[in-house]
Amino acid sequence: MLQTNDRKNTPSVLLVSVDALKPEFVFEQERLGVNLPNITRYFAENGLTAPTGMKSVFPTFTYPCHQSMITGVNPATHKTYNNGIFDPTGEHLGAWHWFANTEVKTLWEAAKENGYWSASVAFPTSVGAKGDFIAPEYWWDGSSLDSRFIDAVATPQGIILEMEKEIGQYAGGLDLTDDGDAQRGKAALWILRNKIAPVISQKPFFMSAYFASFDESAHVNGVYSQEAARSLEKIDRMLGELIEEALKITDGHLIVCVVSDHGTLDNTHNISPNVLLRNAGLIQTDAQGKVTAWKAFSQRAGGTAEIRLADPADQDAADALRTVIDQLLADPESGILEILTQEEAKARGGFPEAAYVLVSKKGYELRDDVIGEYCRTRLTQKAQHGYSENFPEMRASFMLTGEGIRKGHIDGIRLIDVAPTLAGLMHFELPDAEGRDLLK
Repeated sequence: MLQTNDRKNTPSVLLVSVDALKPEFVFEQERLGVNLPNITRYFAENGLTAPTGMKSVFPTFTYPCHQSMITGVNPATHKTYNNGIFDPTGEHLGAWHWFANTEVKTLWEAAKENGYWSASVAFPTSVGAKGDFIAPEYWWDGSSLDSRFIDAVATPQGIILEMEKEIGQYAGGLDLTDDGDAQRGKAALWILRNKIAPVISQKPFFMSAYFASFDESAHVNGVYSQEAARSLEKIDRMLGELIEEALKITDGHLIVCVVSDHGTLDNTHNISPNVLLRNAGLIQTDAQGKVTAWKAFSQRAGGTAEIRLADPADQDAADALRTVIDQLLADPESGILEILTQEEAKARGGFPEAAYVLVSKKGYELRDDVIGEYCRTRLTQKAQHGYSENFPEMRASFMLTGEGIRKGHIDGIRLIDVAPTLAGLMHFELPDAEGRDLLK
């Protein structure tokens, strides 16, 4: 716990996640046709960085990654296994894992307990986070209803509607465009200026922020598209504004960590295991193709999918599923790189409730379609992540700068090392962390 007389000279900590930022975009800007002056100035030239990247978690998908980033544990431990809730019949209406986990302590909660103002803006998996100023990511339909729902689960209640009087509609999560990110940037600046600055003399702050548009531009246009590059340049400008504002209100007593959750790669095919499961009698649908009953179902996580049995004790269903698995393994054109058992998946840190986990070859994005072709070259998204955490293309970015941070390069980093490293900089430990403090 920070003592009162430590607070004036203890650095505040700003954590910014830039979804899907690959290390090559930081260190090979000229080759890739992108110009990131703030990332270059603060990090590439004057910070501690990882040119070879940081190993993500399994799966390399946004929501599991962000909960690992903020807790220092793998998805199998914090239990946010995927972006969306496992829901074959749609009874949860497309709900995602919007919520901060209740299994292990987050940085938000630990920072608050250890003498910091704790804040977050638009960070995935932050509904219910235990902090002082939490503007979470959540959505209903993208309309003004989102603001009312988000305001109801924000901390303190009322902060979103207060913010919107000045900046306009808060970006809840459905708007992943450049405009949505512009609102995320405005919201983060608003929190710094209106909530943290008035109380910064009392104690330092920990704050997380998030930008989504580079990932979305890559999904729509491709990893190396001009659209993705321009989105990243806009994020760089907003990042510079955030850092400048944070430096101002802290009198320079600041540490900034910029990371990504995973990398990304361009797709070539879509594959749909549920088509095979339906053909095997393990999924039933109505005339419109909507799932009405299931004994086994595959839910995608980009380049990975978990297959669950509705009843693990149903031996007939298990045998039928095993037949499908054997067919996939025997087919060189299946697009499947490896199939993990439940125990093998748990050992990788993800999907402990799966009967099997499919890991696809590079470029073969897994989809949840139940009818139609198993494999097609008509793409849903041009780029994707969720592929094997061992693929170099899935490596994430790690950058650290600020008071007391040495300039240089660091290797051997994992996403689960981010939280314990930042905790160490704030003079406490995360008791549940499976990662390590990189600076010790």
